[in-house]
Amino acid sequence: MSDHSDDNNLPEFDPDYRGLRRDADKGREPQIVVGRLGRRMVSLAALVEQVEAAFLDEYDADSPALLEADTAPKRVKLILESAEYVFSVESVTLSNKERAQVISRAYSNLFSYGSLDVYFLDESVTTIALDGPDKAAVRYGHGEFTPVGPLFQDQAQYERIIRRMLLDAGSELRPDQPIMEVGLTAGQRPVCLNLVAPPVTMQLTADIRVHPPTVPSLNDLVDTGFMTNKAAELLRAIITSPHGVMVVGEPVSGKTTLLNTLVNLLPEKGLVAVQRAGELRLPAGATNLVARWPVGNVPGVTFGEQISHALGDEPACLLLDEVRADEPHSIAPLLETPDSPRQIWSFRGTVFAKRLQSALGMLARRADFGQGEEMVRALYERLPFVLSVINLNGQLRLWSVAEWQFRDSPDYPTYVLLMQTESGELKFTGERPACDLPLPETFWG
Repeated sequence: MSDHSDDNNLPEFDPDYRGLRRDADKGREPQIVVGRLGRRMVSLAALVEQVEAAFLDEYDADSPALLEADTAPKRVKLILESAEYVFSVESVTLSNKERAQVISRAYSNLFSYGSLDVYFLDESVTTIALDGPDKAAVRYGHGEFTPVGPLFQDQAQYERIIRRMLLDAGSELRPDQPIMEVGLTAGQRPVCLNLVAPPVTMQLTADIRVHPPTVPSLNDLVDTGFMTNKAAELLRAIITSPHGVMVVGEPVSGKTTLLNTLVNLLPEKGLVAVQRAGELRLPAGATNLVARWPVGNVPGVTFGEQISHALGDEPACLLLDEVRADEPHSIAPLLETPDSPRQIWSFRGTVFAKRLQSALGMLARRADFGQGEEMVRALYERLPFVLSVINLNGQLRLWSVAEWQFRDSPDYPTYVLLMQTESGELKFTGERPACDLPLPETFWG
């Protein structure tokens, strides 16, 4: 292989070269070129495999040249040297587009996420579901899944890409943690990777949620039909008030979308976030604590442990993404501490009042059976406002805005709807909030 390469001869990587990856690996149909002076036919996929093999033979993980290749152009330069060697051995003559395709695919497989890259580049993609190397489906927007062709050559390549994603998320695939949820960044997009591995399932499966590269504003959410202008005004008043807020919804209902928007309306000072997978885009001055899985001999840090660490920082506002009903002990300190900070929760659960009240009541009681009803009351007092979101026929919507009000009893609150969706429209109910909000009387009409 050549020891030197002129940077001016590198294929364009960004943006033109990177754009070629959009067409990479749409299927496994072979693209054939002539090699060995016309005596042999070879596919571009086979050339990609040979380039990858030649690269790995030349550069191991501790190779000084590889360690110094800390940017995409530098890595492309190394791959180009391997590619030129393979092209020479195979005696193939490729067009510029074909050369770029080979190098692009090799780069994705060696340094990025292989055939998944094309979907991370497509901003209309919101979820990628993988069931082994041969079955894949993609959700565009918030509709139903669309099956796509096999995205991986074999099980080894599939596991290699999954392991790379876990590595970039600061984790690893290991038999003692077959169910994992981790976060990473692909390009400019936050990604949440949910894995289920044997022995829990027969096959390694992955559910990959992909978020937009930029955080939508309240006006953006109004423009997309997520909420009305009046609802946006009400939410702005709630999030800028000193009162606690809970964002409730099932998976893929818009909790992260709404929470991302609201968080960026909060003051930066004194904000501490505890996250499971780091999906939120926080203001620059916020403190971010993410649950960590064990790696090697280094123990992990659970969601609940990060909550305790956050309370030790004495934050002015504590943001949790997301609270789940099966981890009651994690939220016990938030309800027991007399001087608890303002709290904002994302909660995975139903948007319907009776079932939500049952789920939250059970969560609070299980947090400390010795003082169950006190914990329930503390939860409603510290998180009076409830914003419910729903995926309605592929459209993410703000379903309702409600408040827990102690109207009839000092011990048991009433779930009072301030805005509710009726006949597909989000409307005022005529009820008023008990907690003070920075809104004029004329707002309520």
